[in-house]
Amino acid sequence: MKKIMINLDKCLGCKACEIACAKVHSSSDSFAEAMREDPKPQSRIKIQRGIRVRDEEERRAPFGESKKKLPRKAVYALRCRHCEYPRCVDACITGALSKTENGVVIHDTNKCVGCWMCIMACPYGAIKRDPAAKVIIKCDMCPGRDVPACVEACKTSAIIVVDVDAIPGSMGEEIAEESG
Repeated sequence: MKKIMINLDKCLGCKACEIACAKVHSSSDSFAEAMREDPKPQSRIKIQRGIRVRDEEERRAPFGESKKKLPRKAVYALRCRHCEYPRCVDACITGALSKTENGVVIHDTNKCVGCWMCIMACPYGAIKRDPAAKVIIKCDMCPGRDVPACVEACKTSAIIVVDVDAIPGSMGEEIAEESG
């Protein structure tokens, strides 16, 4: 089973992955044409910035009393983790979400009624509404491509594809658990 992993220490927050994802999921061949589409194509990955709390001492210190310097702004990637036991699939009332044999959680737009139950069930905030189509959008691991667009676009190699089954022992299980 293949999983996308993101090394947050390598991520610069440049959003090249977001742009590549939106372009791949557009109906245009070029980026310029994709940006002129109406409605605009949407990315299935979202890069956000926030404060990284590194340890228990910092988390519990009253405001302004931490002896340590505030940690740098951290980059967080919101994306579908293609969970082993996906809550979104269980929450979908129409069966529009399903898990394939190779572990990818896919979405059938023809079955989706826009009830947003999957959005509420996802613990990672990875499922978004498509306001134009009134259905959800989520990572589909770029079917038909050898490498997902976000992985290909990442110049710092912060986003990689890992074959969890090829990693021996408990490390493979840890990676599968960490990435969903």
